[in-house]
Amino acid sequence: MRKAVAVLVGLAGVAMVGLLVLAPNFVQENTVSLSSLSSSFVAGGGGSRSREQSLRVAQLEREVERLKEVLAREQAAESDPEQAKGLPMIVPESMEDRSNFSVNIDLLQFLGHQQFFSGISWDPVMCMPSWKTVFEGKPEEFFAAAKARLASQLQLELAKIKGVDPKEVELDKPYHELFGRDDENVLAADPDMERWQSKIMVVLSRWMVHHGEVVKPTAQSFLFNMCSKVKGKEFTPEQFGTAATDCTTEMTEEDLLNQLGSYTTPMAPLNEIAHVLIEYGTCGFMPRGQKTFAKWLRTERMFNPDWMTFAVATPEQDAVVLLLDVLYEKLGVFKRQYWQGVITMQNPFDMYAIQDILFTVRPTLMVETGTANGGSALLWASVLHLSEVHDAKIVTIDLVEPAWEEGESWGGRVRNDATKHKLWDKHVHFLKGSTVEQAVVDQVKGMAAGQKVMVLLDSHHTATHVLEEMNLYCPMVSVGSYCIVEDTKMSRWSSTGPLEAVKEFLAHHPEFQMDREREFLYSHHAMGYLKRVQ
Repeated sequence: MRKAVAVLVGLAGVAMVGLLVLAPNFVQENTVSLSSLSSSFVAGGGGSRSREQSLRVAQLEREVERLKEVLAREQAAESDPEQAKGLPMIVPESMEDRSNFSVNIDLLQFLGHQQFFSGISWDPVMCMPSWKTVFEGKPEEFFAAAKARLASQLQLELAKIKGVDPKEVELDKPYHELFGRDDENVLAADPDMERWQSKIMVVLSRWMVHHGEVVKPTAQSFLFNMCSKVKGKEFTPEQFGTAATDCTTEMTEEDLLNQLGSYTTPMAPLNEIAHVLIEYGTCGFMPRGQKTFAKWLRTERMFNPDWMTFAVATPEQDAVVLLLDVLYEKLGVFKRQYWQGVITMQNPFDMYAIQDILFTVRPTLMVETGTANGGSALLWASVLHLSEVHDAKIVTIDLVEPAWEEGESWGGRVRNDATKHKLWDKHVHFLKGSTVEQAVVDQVKGMAAGQKVMVLLDSHHTATHVLEEMNLYCPMVSVGSYCIVEDTKMSRWSSTGPLEAVKEFLAHHPEFQMDREREFLYSHHAMGYLKRVQ
């Protein structure tokens, strides 16, 4: 029993230290027995625990069970001293050096500078048109003066954040050269950088320009009209950058940033920031409470039970798959995936899942929203053809024609035109128009009558648009078939929300159920494979 007592002392000491550190209200009297160790911790914690405390509770519970096992084995061996000598010593989990089991990943090195701050997707919250677009025909001197004024305002704001004389903030030097942040890790951890990333958009908001007379707020003009003091009127160029267009007189900076987003390259020289707005226009990206994308991803979307979206067992496994997804986007892997020489922009894991659904369900009509270059429609047509569903049709819907010219494009290097493939004419029907336009929906309904229908939603990935598409197209799906909401992953690392749409839809449609068996570890459509069961 001496061995058991030694283990008991070791475990109790470790457990007591952990409890005292994590639970300020812990009292020794709560540890009346080994079995109540963890429950005592909960009682002493005041009913509120952080995730780290919850993990510690689970660890302590495991240690108690391990100690019970040691005591039971010791007692069983008491009658046989020789057997007791051979019992191994079980080391408590908290006494192990767990640093040997950890893998540290530097997100700055993983993402690179720009994406560390801005994120990995083209996901603008608000875009400001360029001055050269709005004030077409003005002389270069006009634009040069505007750039100088804007750069000067940026200089004043950055000087305030850093607590230095504005003269020390040189307009042509990047942030790290201005303030001696040559080490990348120091730069990324600089709290002033996060404040500056948001402040840039506040300054730029005073320089927002609008094309033509404003009659009513629209998606592009709403913020401008809401903030301006001269509502519904055109400003003179001299008024931009002045109190007349200062949005913070109408709302808090936080509310303003929720409308505008944050700047993507805050480390850029001030003259460059001004130049980009005047020459090309600027977009703000998802506001994250003045956090860089990397910090937001780490603190909000990793090791968070509410955001364990992949079909894996542990937070650690989920985090690994999430980083794989982030790397997939960062490297633009989707641009290098071809079927029959045509870009498909489909994750191979999901390609295998969907082809098996097509082979198993054998739909006679597949409805696809979001055609792009037609690569995925051609892929599905090929699978149905190989599956000998000879009368199958794919109706694919988009605002623009799928025929892309050979050469570089936003989706990758175009080698072949999907619409020229022999299976396109046999199986694919393209509808040009908005996926939520009533005339388009009615046409699809007519085609779906009497068919075994499957639906893939892959157009505009905002929660409101996806939910509207789901309500329009998912009811067309046949029992036993699927309505697949693609790119639900975007809810995890951007401001768009296909996954939120899925959850809202399922709350009102019990005839559909998530089929997570279709997710092979790494799915772009996590929780988006919806099977109609009734």
